[in-house]
Amino acid sequence: MKVRWKITVGLATVGLFCAFLLICPRDGTQKAVEETRRALRQQGFKVELSEFDFSTSPELRIRVAALTNAAQLSVSRSIAASARRSTLLQGMPEGAWIVGSDSALVIWRQEKLASDSGEDLWPALREAFSEDRAELDAACEAALSGPIHFNLVASNGHQMVLPHLAAVKVLAHTLATRSVVELHNGNNDAAWTNLLASTRLVTGWDPEPVETSHLVRFACVAIAYNAAWQTLQAGGWSDDRLATFQREWESVDFFHQLPDTAAFARASAVAACRLERQQPLSSGLTIREMILSPRSAWSAFNEHRRQVRYRRHGTYEDEMALLLHYRDRELELRCAAQCPTWSEMRQLPGITKAIPFLSKYPSGMQCLLNLRQLTLAWQLYAQGQVPGQGLPGRAADAEARRRIIVTAIALERYRGRHGAYPKTLAELVPDLLKGPPTDFIDGQPLRYHLTDDGDFVLYSVALDGTDDGGKFPARREMPFGARGAFGNRQGADLVWPRPASAAEAKRSHQEQMKITLPNSGRSQTLNDP
Repeated sequence: MKVRWKITVGLATVGLFCAFLLICPRDGTQKAVEETRRALRQQGFKVELSEFDFSTSPELRIRVAALTNAAQLSVSRSIAASARRSTLLQGMPEGAWIVGSDSALVIWRQEKLASDSGEDLWPALREAFSEDRAELDAACEAALSGPIHFNLVASNGHQMVLPHLAAVKVLAHTLATRSVVELHNGNNDAAWTNLLASTRLVTGWDPEPVETSHLVRFACVAIAYNAAWQTLQAGGWSDDRLATFQREWESVDFFHQLPDTAAFARASAVAACRLERQQPLSSGLTIREMILSPRSAWSAFNEHRRQVRYRRHGTYEDEMALLLHYRDRELELRCAAQCPTWSEMRQLPGITKAIPFLSKYPSGMQCLLNLRQLTLAWQLYAQGQVPGQGLPGRAADAEARRRIIVTAIALERYRGRHGAYPKTLAELVPDLLKGPPTDFIDGQPLRYHLTDDGDFVLYSVALDGTDDGGKFPARREMPFGARGAFGNRQGADLVWPRPASAAEAKRSHQEQMKITLPNSGRSQTLNDP
């Protein structure tokens, strides 16, 4: 017993001495962090969450609440009705169905729009949107009334809640779908209003500097792209309307805000390091347990020592490393924002291959950053993004789409004035465009050609930089989830297609869009009566 007591006293003495050494801060490390922080601030870098303010005015909060309320719909509606509406919207394609190598189906012209269950979606969607009319009309008015900002608490850093993101994307898809339904119903004015409101969720939204927020905005660009294609197929739009629509898209810059995402991540990481130092520590063992089991006491002491060391020293080392890490990421994004093309941008370090932060300590900070990187990678994958292109790649895709939309609007305005589309895009300058429309991907003119029936195909070579002739991938080569949308997929161009002819639509339905009706044991051709 005396030996055990001697061992325990010796361990306690050594522990107290080591703890004293560990707890005593290393002034050199702290001083280096303070100097780094001061130097970055002098260079114009934000290092504190207090330098960010995402609060909005009461009036703006009321207005944007109409956007989220419309997405969430009326809480008084039954669960069954809400579920039915959600199912209908999921069954509605995201703007068009690909039916040929360079053509797409004009959905609103179809007499019947069959879901996977065989149900005709037109009357069902008409009924659903009639039920939601008040909320959706309010959302349209709110989107069209001014800039869109959401009230957020920047001081929460990495823990900042972003409840509006899902609502924005749902609303963008809902309004785009509603515009198609209104076109089918012959209500062109209502269709135009919904198209503009859906567009404003891109052009009017000033997103907070968080990667996820920008990804949602870029996803809304793809939705608006498809909705614009559907709507412009109606023709007959006044030049004033088209000019307003064109200016809306000409006003957008998808790159200038990206560096702020690194700045906010830096300030959030600094705050997380400080919070880590404030957390209480526990050895995990009582004095009695230490006496009864010296071996467990030694193991617990080592773990406690590791925690203390990290909190007293490692957090300072990580903080300084994070300050420099996100400084470099911000500089990379600043350089990227100045590039005139994706071809130049992708050559910069950190653009196509993300540079992760690596701590020499196994810590909660490293786990947090790893989780954020995995979440970002999954979101990119879910949006059909080619691996390795990251947030700048999504911005480049959005910019390529923006230029195509602007050019397509100018083409419609030209046809309204001259009765036919131009032979070359150069004819749009200077009356309808300030300069020749170029592809953001490679800096070359957007690819354009007229078809035999007087329509046109317009396309970008997309992020892979390879000109595939303005062709969609073969349907069998399209990835899961790609059926409802047209645009860029890996190994394909970003296409503004020509409208499919009646013969193409029928042939495509017969050959490629057969479905098996649930519990029926037979097949039916999609959209056939």
